Amino acid sequence: MKRRAAAASAPVDYVATSLLASIGAMLANVRWPVAGSNWSEPPVLWCAVVGSPSSSKSPAMDAAFDLVRHAEDRMAAGFEDTQRQHETTKQIARAKREAWEADVKIDLKNGQFPSSMPEDAILPEEPVRPRVRVADVTIEKLAALAAGLPRGMMIVRDELAGWFGAFDKYGGGGSDRAFAIEMYGGRSYVVDRMKSPDPIRIRHLSVGVLGGVQPDKLPGIIAGPDDGLASRLLWSWPDVLPEFTLSREHANDDDAKAAFTRLSDLAMGSDEFGMPEPIRLRLTTEAEDVLEEFAREMSREANEATGIFSGAMGKSRGHALRLSTVIEHLWWCGQVGMREPGAISDKAVEAAAALLDDYYVPMAARVFGDAAIPADERAAMTLARYLKKHGLAKFNARDLRRDIGGALRDALAMDGACNALCDAGLIRDIGGRAGGSAGRRSKSFEVNSIVLRRA
Repeated sequence: MKRRAAAASAPVDYVATSLLASIGAMLANVRWPVAGSNWSEPPVLWCAVVGSPSSSKSPAMDAAFDLVRHAEDRMAAGFEDTQRQHETTKQIARAKREAWEADVKIDLKNGQFPSSMPEDAILPEEPVRPRVRVADVTIEKLAALAAGLPRGMMIVRDELAGWFGAFDKYGGGGSDRAFAIEMYGGRSYVVDRMKSPDPIRIRHLSVGVLGGVQPDKLPGIIAGPDDGLASRLLWSWPDVLPEFTLSREHANDDDAKAAFTRLSDLAMGSDEFGMPEPIRLRLTTEAEDVLEEFAREMSREANEATGIFSGAMGKSRGHALRLSTVIEHLWWCGQVGMREPGAISDKAVEAAAALLDDYYVPMAARVFGDAAIPADERAAMTLARYLKKHGLAKFNARDLRRDIGGALRDALAMDGACNALCDAGLIRDIGGRAGGSAGRRSKSFEVNSIVLRRA
């Protein structure tokens, strides 16, 4: 992952999050974890990578998608033959129907009761090319794909704000957003269509989500209805790399592609009627103990939190169950010759809980907290933390822009931060001109001692 992140000149966080989301989509309706008596969820993940337009979000996601593309191509091998066979079967069905209709007319003319239409006169369903990823797609089209691709899918968007903003754009009355929420749960779903008497029946609606978000678009996502949509997301908002670096190392991805191929080769199970069904993997007793303790801790913290962050904390136990399944299969597919997992281990649950506790929960706190704060105030908080950390009694804004980096490298952002701290009485402009001349102001400030005493 570090090599791929370096190649994309992106934080490794983006690549790792994209990889986890991609593995979850590969397992969507293929393997489901089971905890306790009957708690089971699909391992699809909804992930958002947050950063400015220049933070290499898309190249980082593409680094994971290279593996997905290879798996998709392998899954679709021979699909052209399937299409040709389908066309043949369809033409046979049409001919059979025409012959049956002619027989019906003759029978009715002779006063006889006509025979029932033969099964091979029924037009077959159109085959769907095997795939994992979909992009800009309507809800009805997504439902049709979900019905034709029982393994599950993942929506990929460069900008998730566009996906959220498109819900019910054409008067869906809230149904688009409701469908999106259902995509997370893996339950059966039926979509009734105005243009067709036949509804779309989906046995398990399991669709992962992965996309980028610009920080200034976050309020539009989390300020919507508190229906749990935003709290289902795992957020990644690392500090961006200070500068572009061009990787010159030749990358050989054969091993990674082979590992992803093992995921695409996993077979689905079936029910008593022969319909495709996820194979359930139970957590070991030790794994259930770990999950139970983690869930209790998250519940305590959720009770102490407020607003949408409390809802996100409440989703943590489900995230742990899903992530543990992803991690278990990530370990498996990377080891040639290892037996396919027959259960979810305590080590996988421990790893999932640690990842949530140490990374994704703090990232959610950053998103739900910082997104509600105006940009100038957010920049002012960053500047104040830096002054406190380094014990600076005086500073020059131009010099500090280079030292702090990130968003405060921008002159306007630094000016906004300084103005906000000045208005709060936490720093004071000590004036002066650069070089003591009549040129531009030096932008030098004195820091109130209260900043140095408090975090």
